[in-house]
Amino acid sequence: MKAASYVRGRGAGGGGRATALKAFVLVAVLSLLLAATAARAVVDGFEVGLQDGWVWQVAVLPPDEGWDSEQGRSAIAAIRLAEWEVMDSADGIRGRDIRFLQEPPLDGESAASRVADWRKKGVSAVLSMSGGDDIPILRPLLAGKGPVLLSAYGEHENILDADGAPDPMVFALDLYSDFRVQAFADYASAVLPAGSVVALMADRLDPALECRSRNLGEMLSEKGFDSEYFWIPGGAMDSFRLMESEMVSSGAKVLITWAGSMVVRDVWRATRLKTGGFEIWYGGAPQPLLLSFDGVVAADQDYPVRTDASLAPLLREIRRRLNLIVKDAAVAGRAYVACKWLFDAFGRSGSPAPSDLAAFMPLARGLAFGSQALSVNPLTHRPVERRVSFMKVAEKSFHPVNTLTVRGPENLR
Repeated sequence: MKAASYVRGRGAGGGGRATALKAFVLVAVLSLLLAATAARAVVDGFEVGLQDGWVWQVAVLPPDEGWDSEQGRSAIAAIRLAEWEVMDSADGIRGRDIRFLQEPPLDGESAASRVADWRKKGVSAVLSMSGGDDIPILRPLLAGKGPVLLSAYGEHENILDADGAPDPMVFALDLYSDFRVQAFADYASAVLPAGSVVALMADRLDPALECRSRNLGEMLSEKGFDSEYFWIPGGAMDSFRLMESEMVSSGAKVLITWAGSMVVRDVWRATRLKTGGFEIWYGGAPQPLLLSFDGVVAADQDYPVRTDASLAPLLREIRRRLNLIVKDAAVAGRAYVACKWLFDAFGRSGSPAPSDLAAFMPLARGLAFGSQALSVNPLTHRPVERRVSFMKVAEKSFHPVNTLTVRGPENLR
């Protein structure tokens, strides 16, 4: 209001308003010219950096919710902090800066052209913030040539070939879903009396699920438990009554099932009121369909990340350096440690070539992921171990009852 009154007062004296207007226009024009010059300098600097080799590039794919979401904004804020820290350091990464290129979502139709474009631009790696759906789309297109693909998730996508070797260009921050085999073996040791009977259920016609059930049985036997196998033909049965009676009569303390959630429902309904009934541990990821079945236990590697208070300093640093408020600490933490994993490989290799980068990606050690220190297993291209919470259903919610550090199985057969 004071500035407006001042202009109006000067105008009453004759010519003051015109003078002020001319000054305002001049300042505005100069500001636009300076902004355009600065923007051009950034573009030119980036282009020169690419040509001179002191800028290395990583493409970034958005979370499933998109960039214009809390998850998207949280991810890119953490990535920009990591990018800024390299630029602000004296030596960068081997004297280079790393530029993260924020890109649109991937789709199957355009994936081949996107890979070709990345190669043409000299992109070294692709950091995917999606839940892992990008892995099966990009994996066949990378064909050992790159760019390197690093998923900030990846639990549900297998990156091993038929011989059990990891794809040379693909890496993931999550343990593969078969981590639950080791997780339940460890959890049984923590909560069940030695010598307890454990019932194991799976679909015998599903090779992967049969494999998990048999491997878990072997692990439990090595820990001193008595494993009893129960097989479902083709994923379903008309009645579980006989099987349930056999489980109860065996004295089983727990049923660990790799069958679907509908099978869990049927067994839970039939056994929850029986004398000598057993607890049910579900071999899949926690899901809403289980919330009606009190007492069911599921293993989750994401919960320790979502509740990790040690991510708070990262959020404060983002706000201090970039003046951005992060709403999803878990996503920011995943993005930040993924950047650090790539920086480690760039630093070790000293090269932006995807083949060189891929050779050093498995060597990362002690990456700070909130309260977790992650090292990479060369046999899986995933962390050696992760914190896993065991969640029990009560009052239509999952509640953590135990948290253990679980080593990811290297190759279950």
